[in-house]
Amino acid sequence: MKNFLRKSRQANTIKLLINASLISAVSAVSMNVNASDAIGPGDSSSKWVLGLGAGVFNNPYSGEGTESVFGPNIRYNGERFFVKDGTVNLHLAKSNGFSGGLSVALDDSFLSDKDEFKGNEKLRGLSERDATALAGVYLNHDTDLGRLSFSALTDIGDKHDGQSLELNYTFDLKAGNWNINPELGAQWVSADYVDHFVGVSASEATSSRLEFRGASMVNTFAGIRARYEFTENLDIDLRTGVSKLGAGFKDSPIIDDDIVYHAAIGINYNY
Repeated sequence: MKNFLRKSRQANTIKLLINASLISAVSAVSMNVNASDAIGPGDSSSKWVLGLGAGVFNNPYSGEGTESVFGPNIRYNGERFFVKDGTVNLHLAKSNGFSGGLSVALDDSFLSDKDEFKGNEKLRGLSERDATALAGVYLNHDTDLGRLSFSALTDIGDKHDGQSLELNYTFDLKAGNWNINPELGAQWVSADYVDHFVGVSASEATSSRLEFRGASMVNTFAGIRARYEFTENLDIDLRTGVSKLGAGFKDSPIIDDDIVYHAAIGINYNY
């Protein structure tokens, strides 16, 4: 899932704690079936991937600017259970190029912690938006050119009762030791989802910040990743991309930008 308003600093730590506990719990019921869902186009086929990454992006909230993030990266490519991109997943079935299973993802944003925006005059008076978790199903279809992925998730933390649908295609290209993976996609999110993250209630409205109720909308995104394998165990990961926020986000009085750019670099050890 692409949560364009995700708060990256603390989310990485929380994800690691969730991932570590679920690896033990879910692996205990995993069956001995080799699922390819854990290994997407350009991914390392190692069972564990541990690394560090740094990135920059323009924060679309009013009064914010370019932000940098730094933190750990962890992936687990199990036979049925796998952890990747901030999600924990359980592969259930595979047939004729199609595969699918269950997925759980942390769902938070820049407004999930008042300490992040308490010094921003344009956001003063906004309530903290509680983080939650999304759960649902995913479906993959592998082709000669790459992978088509679909996910349908809903709030299971009873914080916003919203839903998200995402469809993306990741191309699988190689050039020497480089794995090159362009990606295109779109994400639909429900009105409740949008309202939780960028809505303005009557109590939060001011003379310069009108009350705003979120509406369902579609975000679109495009990007590219390049992963270079120095050795069997060591690689470097380069990413860049752009997201176009739908009207439900960009029409909010607490959002300044409807285009979000990002770039990141990571170094990983695979074993």
